[in-house]
Amino acid sequence: MKYLVCVIIFFSAILPAPSLQAHTTEGKKTFRVGVMEKHPSSTGGNKDKSLGLYPDLFKRIADEENWAVEFVPGSWTEGLERLQRGDIDLMTGIAFSPERSLVMDFSKEPVFELWGQVFLKPGKNINTIVDLDGLPVAVMAQDINGQNFIKTAAQFRVSCEIIELPTQTDVFLAIQNGEVAAGVASQHFGMRNARDFDVVASPIQFSPFSVYFAAKKGFHGPCLDRIDAYLSRWKQAKDSYYYNRLSYWMGGKEYEKEIIPRWLLLTIGAIAAVLALLTYLNATLNRTVKKRTRELHNREKQYRDLVESANSIILRMDKHGRVLFINRFGLDLFGYSREELYGRNVIGTILTPKEAEANHFKAMDKETFELPEAYEFIENENICKDGRVVYIQWSNRAITDDEGHFHEILSIGTDITQRRQLEASLSQAQKMEAIGTLAGGIAHDFNNILTVIFGYTELASLDIDNNEKVREALEQVTQSGKRAKELVSQILTFSRKSESEKQPLQPSLIIKETVKLLRPSLPATITLESSLDSGSKIKADPTQIHQIIMNLCTNAYHAMETTGGTLRISLTDTFINTHDAGSPDAPLTPGDYILLEVSDTGSGIDPTTMQKIFDPYFSTKAKDKGTGLGLSVVHGIVKEHNGHISAHSTPGRNTTFKVLFPILKTYTKPVPEKTAAPLVNGGKESILIVDDEKEITVTLSQILSRQGYKVQAFTDAMEAMASFRSEPDAIDLVITDMTMPGMTGSQLAREMFSLRPELPVILCTGYSDLISIENARKIGIAEYLQKPVMIPTLLQKIRKHLDRRQAAPSDMTGAA
Repeated sequence: MKYLVCVIIFFSAILPAPSLQAHTTEGKKTFRVGVMEKHPSSTGGNKDKSLGLYPDLFKRIADEENWAVEFVPGSWTEGLERLQRGDIDLMTGIAFSPERSLVMDFSKEPVFELWGQVFLKPGKNINTIVDLDGLPVAVMAQDINGQNFIKTAAQFRVSCEIIELPTQTDVFLAIQNGEVAAGVASQHFGMRNARDFDVVASPIQFSPFSVYFAAKKGFHGPCLDRIDAYLSRWKQAKDSYYYNRLSYWMGGKEYEKEIIPRWLLLTIGAIAAVLALLTYLNATLNRTVKKRTRELHNREKQYRDLVESANSIILRMDKHGRVLFINRFGLDLFGYSREELYGRNVIGTILTPKEAEANHFKAMDKETFELPEAYEFIENENICKDGRVVYIQWSNRAITDDEGHFHEILSIGTDITQRRQLEASLSQAQKMEAIGTLAGGIAHDFNNILTVIFGYTELASLDIDNNEKVREALEQVTQSGKRAKELVSQILTFSRKSESEKQPLQPSLIIKETVKLLRPSLPATITLESSLDSGSKIKADPTQIHQIIMNLCTNAYHAMETTGGTLRISLTDTFINTHDAGSPDAPLTPGDYILLEVSDTGSGIDPTTMQKIFDPYFSTKAKDKGTGLGLSVVHGIVKEHNGHISAHSTPGRNTTFKVLFPILKTYTKPVPEKTAAPLVNGGKESILIVDDEKEITVTLSQILSRQGYKVQAFTDAMEAMASFRSEPDAIDLVITDMTMPGMTGSQLAREMFSLRPELPVILCTGYSDLISIENARKIGIAEYLQKPVMIPTLLQKIRKHLDRRQAAPSDMTGAA
């Protein structure tokens, strides 16, 4: 370098000095650029010179365009105010937002990427955003990182005390002095300055975004266009001035000397060519490029390490859904290696085709570009390599090129499996609470059924000589038995832990059944009125609709328990137009809806309580009146069915809950009327009956014997198996109970199949968690029937499988 300086001095003495007119401010357009203390994008300075990535880039562009530059230092808020007053022409390091775009124009080419992070004092036990609930958190005023943090906290229902400060340096000072529990800053600022303030980065990261140059709306558009042109050209060459400055400022080195003026560089190049110093300069340049490249690689490694160590899934995929990148957290969660996942479509790997179709992911490349808000925040079911199901909350962002064409999707996912499991547990607990409410009505209705059965049985015995009257009495006994069977089935369905199964249904029918169960449970001081004017259908889970009605009616009953009053249930069709769609009572899309209203004339709800009624575990009831889960579960069910719930109350007078569900427009064929079951002929085959209830074996034996069958009956499964083992070919069909002492029906069937694989077995059960229809079919069970079994149905099933068995040999012969 000393030799090079000597050469420059020598030739400066003998060569004429170049014209300095291009570097004067006369005749130049001067741009006032607002900068602030925000290392490394800018580090303050004076009006003539400022340090940082943005000042370096703009000074180079200004030199090329023959502009004059005046840097105006100040805080972030001061810069925004000066820009709008016209005291400055440009702002640096500003993120795009729809609100800012109303008053600012932005460059199209981003300078670099940032994302927000929460910082704390060492030793603080804060690992998730939920841990910040109720704590003071410092943010820089009008900073996009702070705004994104506030939005993210709101999504998680986290309430923080937000402290706004002028700069990110002030945020770190507040953390250092213990004035706040945590602070929000960009990860670039934090990585370079955390050690100086004795603060550390937390695992809480959020909202990646790009930063740009910006001008006041309608001003300096040509200047922004020139900035975009330079940035676009520089980014295409890895050894450009842009990457040189980016590597330097992200590398954390001391600031180098002032860049050599362009005319002097040209002079040096000419001198080097004349003096044959090209070889020396090339060697120097190669060493510099290698050094900068190493620094850039190190910086890239730091970014990659940061992404890999994040406690969220970070996923990039192309517009066809093929995985381009996924971090270590995502690989560990889904159980894949990079080789197994990279280049493969997310559908069929971490997303099932069924789930993809349900979320319209097959049209993802088009819809995400046109309607990005539809995919900005979604929750869906994902599948791991080992078959485990996990639920992920995704935050998605479309990545486009300079012309706005959609290329990739950046997705950040949070595992919410435990949260979903907790929600399911809360729903089941609330179901059990509703079962308690139903107990009175069910007992009343069931006792009425038994009364009918006993009464008509007595009438049949008295009218034994009158066949017609006996037949009528027995028909009534049969109808009452069917009603009892349906009631038991309803109880089991309601209490069963199962995923919701939506189907077309008519809410008015469910409400009628619920009213019938509720009416006997209400005291005489409460009048129950219903007005069901809608016959429309919705797509819903009938058990959950029943749950909604029971919850709302139970709350109404408790509100009038001491004073009495009137409980009204109404169901009507309504239309929400464009004007009403944005109201608090119906923030839904315009269209046809069913409106369910449940009102009472009870004590009412005060305004303070009204704001919390849908919060889990919030309750004003006594401990023995419920879990405090009812309305929160109702709210979740309504949202899951794309509906809306609202409440209105006048304290001391009344309360009304309104629930809206979209009407199902799909046409369904009318169900044909049921015809009488055809008579079933009997047979001479041998049937083996196994049931630990003797009355059942006796009844079935008599009925089947009258049909001509040869019957063997056992109340002990072990004895039945011993008899079958002694002569397995003598039995043509087996009817067995499921739950029996010593050996279950499924175990008995397996033992028999080992001797006779083609043996038809009909499995009957009153209620069992040990086997399902699917499992019964897998082990070879011919029929799975729920008790009580109707005799005509049983006779049909017996004849069906005996005829099929007899036809099998001829079918096989014909096929051969």
